[in-house]
Amino acid sequence: MLIINILSAKTNDTIIDKNLQIEFRASYGFILCHHPEMKYFQSHFPLYELSIQQVTTGRKSWQSKSNYPAVGVSFLYSGIGEMPEIGRAFAIVPHINFNCLKSARHQINFNLGIGIGYVTQKHDIKENPKNTFIGSNVNATINLSADYSYMITNRLGLSAFIGFTHYSNGSTRSPNNGINMAHAGLGAKYFLQEPKPRISKKSSDNQQYKSWIKDNFSFNYALLVSKKDIKQFIGYNNNWAVYNIQFNALKRLTEMSKFGVGFDLVYDNTDKEILRLDGVEFTDIEILKPGINAAYEISFGNTSFNINFGCHLAGKELCEGRIYQKLGAMQNIWKGLFATVQLTTHFGWADYIGFGIGYRNN
Repeated sequence: MLIINILSAKTNDTIIDKNLQIEFRASYGFILCHHPEMKYFQSHFPLYELSIQQVTTGRKSWQSKSNYPAVGVSFLYSGIGEMPEIGRAFAIVPHINFNCLKSARHQINFNLGIGIGYVTQKHDIKENPKNTFIGSNVNATINLSADYSYMITNRLGLSAFIGFTHYSNGSTRSPNNGINMAHAGLGAKYFLQEPKPRISKKSSDNQQYKSWIKDNFSFNYALLVSKKDIKQFIGYNNNWAVYNIQFNALKRLTEMSKFGVGFDLVYDNTDKEILRLDGVEFTDIEILKPGINAAYEISFGNTSFNINFGCHLAGKELCEGRIYQKLGAMQNIWKGLFATVQLTTHFGWADYIGFGIGYRNN
């Protein structure tokens, strides 16, 4: 979404003139065995990453206020120890690279990427029962890293980094233990032409956002739909729909950030299947799970990211627990209309990924 915002900006620049940088990383890592049965797959293996990114210069206000991050896309590959039960992993991951500390030569960066991955081998109850990691070939991919970089020249730099890569399908197919890889390595980055100078930051004390006037409040409404599998039906290749209506009331804290409260109403068809297996009677009203949460949103132009931490107030089936978290992204489409994708979790355990559309007032 951030890439679309930048590359679609009205400009007469050519693609190379957009301050593009390429980077190659090679690292060595291992699978984090967070379930006992995964110890069978303990091994060490290389990972490779090729990225192309635009280093922002402050042409938009969020860029300077975020300390001029780089936005781009990475291509990931790993043989994962050449184990036939897991196969190999590929991914295309859009990312944003934040500058935590930067001088003329020295940089400390934090990289966050979320994209789509492909694992060549998945769980099969007959053909591949040892693979309890992944129930589908196509998965969401999260790629995190922290690095120290030294610019040898204005265009060429070297880096050392530590990273974490995660493959998971968000419970659209069971099993969904996920593949977690920790790794460390070295990289090299190169500007395709002489880097552009930064535009100076505009000072702001955010005084205009401290008042409680109407213009400092924002309200958004969204409907999300998900497909979900559950462990009770591993191997049946079934999916059930999950519907989520959400409302957030937020007060602006700064030009980029908002904080407030949210409300969720969830109808999860897998709850009905679990109750039937347990022999529990229910009505459709009892399946509904209303929830209230604390909500935070940060915006980068037309793209926003949200974090919600909440509690289900009711529900006949609450085996995952009452406490839930939501991580999401929203992309403005037209005026107040936006598209959104959100992951609902229970303390790190993925429940479902929802896709939807919503409307923002102010």
